[in-house]
Amino acid sequence: MKNLGKLSETEMEIMEVIWKSAAPVTVAQLLNIFDNKDWKTSTVSTILKRLIEKGFLAKSMHGKVNFYEPTLTWSEYKKYENQTFLRRLYNGKIKNFIATLVEDDDLSHDDIEELKEWFHRKDGER
Repeated sequence: MKNLGKLSETEMEIMEVIWKSAAPVTVAQLLNIFDNKDWKTSTVSTILKRLIEKGFLAKSMHGKVNFYEPTLTWSEYKKYENQTFLRRLYNGKIKNFIATLVEDDDLSHDDIEELKEWFHRKDGER
């Protein structure tokens, strides 16, 4: 997967709406959805331009209207963020992450039992 830029809170809000949309969106549609934000057209256009530069969106023009659609799915983005997180903080190893949770007492006995059952089920599916 390509190297994506980091999403700001506002960019994430917009991407969540775009990911939920079944079709490419326009600036006007986003302004309507975020009418409580009092954003101007130029504000939304600037955010969309940054999202294109960061690799999250593609733009196409139909007539005089720009349409924006994601370059990856929500699921692909979550996978990318998980991998980035693990690489940055845990040498890319999920075991290191889970060990930290266990050692810091962030997982209860019930959590550990639930994870054991889940791993057992997943191992049986192979």
